[in-house]
Amino acid sequence: MKTIKYLVMGVLLAGFSITANAQEEELQAALQGIKSKAPDVAELAKKAYKKNKKNPEALMKIARAFYEQKDTAGAIEFANYANEGLKPKYSYAPAFMLLGDIEASYGTDGGKAASYYNQAITFDPKNPEGYKKWAMVYRKISPSQAAKKLQDMKVQCPNEDVEAITAHIYMLSGDEKQAYEYYKKADISKLDKAGVNEFARCSYFTGHFDDALRASEAGIKLEPRNPTFNRLAMFSNYELKNYDAAKGYIHKYFNETDSAKFSEYDHFYTALIYDALGDKQNMYDQYDKALELVNDSSMIKRHAILKSVSDSYLKEQNFDSAVKYYQDYLACKPDVNSDDMEGLAKIYSKKADAVEDEAQKAESVRKSIEAYRAMGEKFPIQNIYVAYQCATMNNKLDKTGEKSLAKPDYQKVVELLESKADRDNSENIMLKYSYHYLMSNAFLYGKNKALAKEYATKILAIDPEYAPAQQIRDLK
Repeated sequence: MKTIKYLVMGVLLAGFSITANAQEEELQAALQGIKSKAPDVAELAKKAYKKNKKNPEALMKIARAFYEQKDTAGAIEFANYANEGLKPKYSYAPAFMLLGDIEASYGTDGGKAASYYNQAITFDPKNPEGYKKWAMVYRKISPSQAAKKLQDMKVQCPNEDVEAITAHIYMLSGDEKQAYEYYKKADISKLDKAGVNEFARCSYFTGHFDDALRASEAGIKLEPRNPTFNRLAMFSNYELKNYDAAKGYIHKYFNETDSAKFSEYDHFYTALIYDALGDKQNMYDQYDKALELVNDSSMIKRHAILKSVSDSYLKEQNFDSAVKYYQDYLACKPDVNSDDMEGLAKIYSKKADAVEDEAQKAESVRKSIEAYRAMGEKFPIQNIYVAYQCATMNNKLDKTGEKSLAKPDYQKVVELLESKADRDNSENIMLKYSYHYLMSNAFLYGKNKALAKEYATKILAIDPEYAPAQQIRDLK
C-alpha cells in the first residue's frame, strides 16, 4: 500500500511540475515577445494570461513589460486582469499603482491618476511609493493637499523623511518659501545631493543665507567640485558679510569646480565681493566681464550692472565715470522712471558739492538743473518737485540769495501749491520753505517789509511755531 501511495504522489507532483513549468515558459515567452516587439505578441500574451489568470504577480510582469514598451493599452489590459484575478476583493495595490503611472505619464487628468494611487494606498498603506506618487501628481492641483497626504504617510511609514519629500513637492510647484519651511526641518545629513541642492537654493532665494550656507557646505562635502554648491557658498557668505570667506570661494569656484561656463551673474557677484573688500581693480575687471556676457535672457540685466558700476565710481567721487555709466544705464533701461532720471541730477549735485573750482561747480549745477528739467518734461506730475529741486540747486551758487537765482523756481512752487486744497505733508514743507526764501528775499534785497510780512503770515498758517516767520511778523 505504501508503494502505491508514493507512486500516486509522484504522479501528482510530476503533473504539478509540468504545469508550473508550462506557466513559466509561456510567461517568459510573452515577456520576451513584448520586449522584442514580436509580430505574434498578442497571441503570446493571450496564452500567458490563460495560464496565469489567478496569478496577479505574473500578470503584473506582463503589464509592466507593456508599459516599458509604451504600450499603454496592453499595460492597462493586464493591470486590470491582475485585479480581476483577485475578485471579489479587487484589491491588488501594484495594479492600481501602474494604472496611476500610466495616467500620470500619458493622461491629461491628474485627478484620475491620484485616484488610482489612492486606491493603491488603501490596499497597501505601508508602501510609501503610493503616497509619494499621489503627492507628485496632486501637487499640480493643490500643493497644500499633497503636503497633507504626505503627513498620512508619516504615520504609516515613520522611517520616511516626510519633511524632505514635502519640501521637494513644494520646490517642484515653484513655492520656494514653503519648500524652505520643510527643508529646514529635515535631517540634512540624510539628504541626497539633489535634496541638498534644493535646500541650498530655496534657502538662498528666500533670503535665509545662514541655511543656504549650511546646505552649500554640506553639498561641498558630498561633491567638492560641484559648481552650484561652491557658487551658493560664495554668494551666501557675501550676503552674510563674511567677505573674506566669500573671497576664498572666488578662487575655488572659478578654478576648482567642474563648471565649464561662468555667467554674467557670477562675475557681477564677484565684483560686489571685491567692492566690499575695497579691491577696486578686481571689482572693475569683474564688472567688465559681466558686461561682456550679459544678454537679454540673463538673470541680471545690463542696466543693473551699469547702475552698480556708476554707483561704485560715485563712491570714489569719480564723477565723470559715474555720469558716463549712469547715462548708459538710462539709455538701456526699458522702463525709466522719475527716480531714475533724478539719479543723474543727484550725481551732478554731488559733484557741485565736492569740487572747489567755481567754474566746475557752476557747470555741475547747470547740468543738474538740466537733468531735473528733463525729468519734469517726461513726468509732468513731478513739476512741483522739479521746480523745488532746481531752486535748491541754484542756491548752491547763490547761498545768500543776493542774486535771486532761485527765485523763479520758488515762485513756481508757490504758484502750483498755494491754492491746492489737499496738500500732503511733503508739499506743505516745500511750500513753507519756498515762502521762506521769498520772505527773506523781499526783506533783505527787495527792501519790501510789507511783502515779507505777507509771506510770514502764509508760513505761519502752515507752521505757527516757525520762528523766522514770527520774527518778520512782529517787526514794527
